[in-house]
Amino acid sequence: MSTGLNLTSLLNVTDLHNHSSRGGCSLTKTGFQFYYLPTVYIMVFLTGLVGNSLAIWMFVCHMRPWSSISVYMFNLALADFCYVLSLPFLIFYYFNKTDWIFGDVMCRLQRFIFHVNLYGSILFLTCISVHRYSGVVHPLKSLGRLKKKNAVITSALVWTVVVAGISPILYYSRTGLKRNATTCYDTTTEDELPGYFVYSMCMTVFGFCVPFIIILSCYGMIAKALVCNDMNNAPLRRKSIHLVIIVLAVFALSYLPFHVMKNLNLRARLYFQGPDMCDFNNRVYATYQVTRGLASLNSCVDPVLYFLAGDTFRRKLSRATKKNSRKGGTDGGGGPPQSKSEETALNSLAEHVENGDRRL
Repeated sequence: MSTGLNLTSLLNVTDLHNHSSRGGCSLTKTGFQFYYLPTVYIMVFLTGLVGNSLAIWMFVCHMRPWSSISVYMFNLALADFCYVLSLPFLIFYYFNKTDWIFGDVMCRLQRFIFHVNLYGSILFLTCISVHRYSGVVHPLKSLGRLKKKNAVITSALVWTVVVAGISPILYYSRTGLKRNATTCYDTTTEDELPGYFVYSMCMTVFGFCVPFIIILSCYGMIAKALVCNDMNNAPLRRKSIHLVIIVLAVFALSYLPFHVMKNLNLRARLYFQGPDMCDFNNRVYATYQVTRGLASLNSCVDPVLYFLAGDTFRRKLSRATKKNSRKGGTDGGGGPPQSKSEETALNSLAEHVENGDRRL
């Protein structure tokens, strides 16, 4: 009788990749993901496609020559743009009741792109934060470090580290059959779950926790420099505050909940499968699905960072739109001085505080 009940539970699972073959619990009340996730992904796709396309167009056509911080922002926009282009596959997948029709290779690639965007975005936001910290707190010491060449090298290193670190996803993610439908695992199968849990924890520590600690340290030192020196009229103060608010909001609303619930959901699948834990597993899984949608929101929030991080992007966007509306002129006038002014603005307050009069 017990064997028959367990078999019935296995057949009634809504999402196979979150069911533990070790027994116990079946997930119920998961149908909301068929509406919630595609709705969020549609919103992210539309806003992210427009915002990041506009950002890439600005960086390529109107922001030359790039400053070092523009290099980081361009790579951040590129990571977001690649991710939003992959979202139509997921939108169709959830509208199709999690029946994946695009093949195993596309399934693995979809999950790979999501994680590359996730950890690439975290590391590029870290680079932007460290750059701002160096310009504000140690401007004179960092004069030779905040160069575009160094930013290009750092960006290439970030891409290399992220792709290498995420490459195991191409192994763990795969398709599987479920009641005449094909599931695309966003984590992995039950057989690979112990190894994937260890991998997920390592990525959480080194891909999220360490960068987050670095960012918090940088912003703490920036806040101390701004408050202690009381430079109320410095443009750098306003831009630094905007950066702190946006980045911390992205981490608090997008990255932190996702990593907490993803690892809690994996642990529940491994160890919390007793009959008395089924209700807990259902709540964990439902919350995890919510955070999956939140984790994608960074792709449509990051363009706000480009707009508020400095006056250069805003001025050049305004000029570009005016030129297009008048159908005349080129984008070359005044480019180099404005691009350089962004680097100067990043360091102006701290240079004043340290009584230095040199510029980057």
